[in-house]
Amino acid sequence: MIYRNLFNQENYEALRDLQVSFGWSNQQLDYLIACMKFESNLNPAARNKLSGAVGLIQFLPSTLKAFNLTPDAVLTMNFSAQIKLVKRYFQPYYKRTKTLNDMYMAIFMPYYIGKPDDSILSSEGERAYQQNKALDKNKDGKITKEEACIYVNHIYKKGLFSAG
Repeated sequence: MIYRNLFNQENYEALRDLQVSFGWSNQQLDYLIACMKFESNLNPAARNKLSGAVGLIQFLPSTLKAFNLTPDAVLTMNFSAQIKLVKRYFQPYYKRTKTLNDMYMAIFMPYYIGKPDDSILSSEGERAYQQNKALDKNKDGKITKEEACIYVNHIYKKGLFSAG
């Protein structure tokens, strides 16, 4: 498990429970951990002041409404409680998250799970582009799936290196 040293026993067990319930490989669990590290630095109290997103995978307020939750309610949850919410969130996607990029797309833009890495997620002039402009690495006015996943891939590789 990448970043294992960052998890106490309760949080470790919560992650393993999620892994077992989804039938995920160790690698798929590592993908999720890398995504959470990128989104929140594994901090269940993380809050994005711009978007209002909160928690381990930066749940948007609109997403939380589907679970009858508010951002403030999520922020009261500890890590292991939020992992149960992450599990609920991933229910429609978990079978399709075979790659790190697709795991991240399940969080960032689920429509792009399974789509090619050169898929354009947003373009200049769109709100999504403005909010994520830093992801346009080649500054061509488009954010591709591959570009959106550069940082999470770096975090994953760093985690592998620190684990080995």
